[in-house]
Amino acid sequence: MSVTVVVGAGVMGASVAHHLLERDAGQVIVVDSGVPAAATSGAGAGFVGLWAAGYANFFTDTDLELEKYGVAYYRRLARSGAAIDYRSNGNMYAATTEEGLRSWVEPVLDHPFAPEETRALSARDVADLTGGVIAAESVVGGALHPGGIQISAGRTTRALASRLPEVRTNTRVTGLLTSDGAVVGARTSAGDIAADRVVLACGAWTNELLGEVGYRVPLLRMVATRVVSPHSGVSSSMPTVMIPDLFGLWLREHRGGLTYGNGDGYAPLFELDATAGDGGQPRHEELADRLTSTLVPKLRKLVPVKDTTISWWLQGIPCMTPDRRFLAGPVPDVAGLYVLAGDNEAGVTHGPGLGRMLADVILDGSSEWLDQRAYRLDRFDPAAYPTEQSVLAAMPARR
Repeated sequence: MSVTVVVGAGVMGASVAHHLLERDAGQVIVVDSGVPAAATSGAGAGFVGLWAAGYANFFTDTDLELEKYGVAYYRRLARSGAAIDYRSNGNMYAATTEEGLRSWVEPVLDHPFAPEETRALSARDVADLTGGVIAAESVVGGALHPGGIQISAGRTTRALASRLPEVRTNTRVTGLLTSDGAVVGARTSAGDIAADRVVLACGAWTNELLGEVGYRVPLLRMVATRVVSPHSGVSSSMPTVMIPDLFGLWLREHRGGLTYGNGDGYAPLFELDATAGDGGQPRHEELADRLTSTLVPKLRKLVPVKDTTISWWLQGIPCMTPDRRFLAGPVPDVAGLYVLAGDNEAGVTHGPGLGRMLADVILDGSSEWLDQRAYRLDRFDPAAYPTEQSVLAAMPARR
């Protein structure tokens, strides 16, 4: 029987494992240094949408197909009885200034990929659709994608992992087993695992294992902070709200309160003089403090009638690539080794589709469903991005 080891029990690792099993790929063993969703996936905000349809102009039609697949995948998972906090509340894009409306909202309304039900919103519409959370006088208008969904990223990842036959938790992968230049398994803290192939879906720790075969992918490890406010009667039917002109602000309902974040709570890992740690979630209080001092005062105007103070917070380490697109495919010149990385802070949305595509590539050499060339590792010359700083310098602005 063919054996595949998947390193990482986050949403992308669980997704590729599921799709391999759906293809009858033999034994699939998922190995994680902690437990499912203990790291970046568990810190995710859990909103899923069509980001290629006007919000993120570095995404293209292939990314849009991944996004559509992700929405449908989570809908099926919820209908199967999985407790993933699924809600079809839609995604709203709003602006606080006329310039923000022109730069961020109008491209969503006018985009060729915009779904048919996309509609423009007045300031009053924004207030009404959020149940009064957003004050009408604080915005100038918006747009709505009604098909956007919300899930709990942590619960969804754990639900996916619970449906896998073999997940080895609290087991650190310490290296790769090789023979004649090919990867033939993984070394772990619990012993060696012989395998026909290994998939690295371990996010911020990807290059640590790739170094054993002399390869490196260009990844910028970014610490991202998500905060949660106390219960204040926020309706569970509220759409996810994106306000890009407030440094990428997003907010959605969470257990009667709000969960939110923006660029004030982000920093490259190298700026924090820190490492990725032991595989769990980081704790950089300076980023939470910056949100408290910089963003929260602005929220008092935007959200005057709900509590926006920080009750608790958590962090993950999403990984960015020079072109802000994903890495999925075989490692060049190393048989038996594959990478699924570079989530670009959109791994929850795109993870199911990337898992399907990579399963096709592993088993068939290519995917008839989706053109995988945009995600090939060898689209980058490893020597062109020797540091994480060089990846940051190359990344395009969102628009």
